[in-house]
Amino acid sequence: MKRLFIIDTYPSGRKEIDMLSRCIDHLVPLGYHILIVSHLPIDEVICKKVNYFIYDYNNTFLAPHYTPFWWMDTGPFRVEVYNGGHTLPICRNMRSSINFTKSMGYDQFIFMEYDIIFEYNDLKLLESMMDEMTASNKEMLFFRPEEYRDCEGSYVYETLLFGGNCKFFIENFNPPLDLDEWLSIPMGYTLELSFYEQFSKHENLFKLINDHSSKIFKNSDVNLLRYGLFNVEMLHNIKEPSKPILFMINSLVIDQFKYVEIIRDGNVVQTSNLGKGHYWINNYTFDNSKIEVIVYDDISKSNVFLHKSFDMIESNDEYFKFKGIINYK
Repeated sequence: MKRLFIIDTYPSGRKEIDMLSRCIDHLVPLGYHILIVSHLPIDEVICKKVNYFIYDYNNTFLAPHYTPFWWMDTGPFRVEVYNGGHTLPICRNMRSSINFTKSMGYDQFIFMEYDIIFEYNDLKLLESMMDEMTASNKEMLFFRPEEYRDCEGSYVYETLLFGGNCKFFIENFNPPLDLDEWLSIPMGYTLELSFYEQFSKHENLFKLINDHSSKIFKNSDVNLLRYGLFNVEMLHNIKEPSKPILFMINSLVIDQFKYVEIIRDGNVVQTSNLGKGHYWINNYTFDNSKIEVIVYDDISKSNVFLHKSFDMIESNDEYFKFKGIINYK
């Protein structure tokens, strides 16, 4: 039974590249071949660590109204931030990589995101789960946490980490390549819900693990980029459209302060330390200035966590509205 690891990645910065490299290094001890699939090019050093690399230029996100949005209601005001859905690019990566895996003669795959750093014993546990799946004539391995339900009250299958038979996956589900396919399937509100809706009718053919993978592989770092966002957006101000609002909030799971610089036309005008749950707002005008926000991992400024810029011209208000709104009551 030929088995291959598929690593889905988007190495947009030094931290992400290092994470991908560590992810690969920790898989090598099992001896399986490894495939990277990405919407960004990968440098030669990383490529030489694996057997295959697929690059897809098309990283089109779903429009915000097809995906969950982030919101906060403080009483005096309500904020809605429309983070476009990255699930469509992930679906493209699943479809291209699993089809490629089968075409190269592999029988089984393990699909995983690059923010999983396996400890060796946990890696062997994953291998044993796949072996048990094979020995019991099952087709897929899914993590279906018993206590978790989606926003629609349904079970979900994790898409962070799953595995199975290439032929079975391809014959039973074609992840969408574009919006038309997404709507025609149709896909659910989240990718995890979609997987459950598409595959659960075959559940008797699956080896199910009734918990989150992060709880099963306790000695590993699982889902390092998970659960939360550091939102930085210039928002449409419903009450005063001529005064858009720069809104920032640290809603990351990790309880860590981020150091923020707000730059106007090249000059630092404000700084802030935002801990978990902290937010910051300020209004601006359409004065043709350029507002930049640089978020660092800490006050040493040795690593940039996030960098965004906003051109304060009136025609951009429609784009600000597309990204989010703030409504003072």
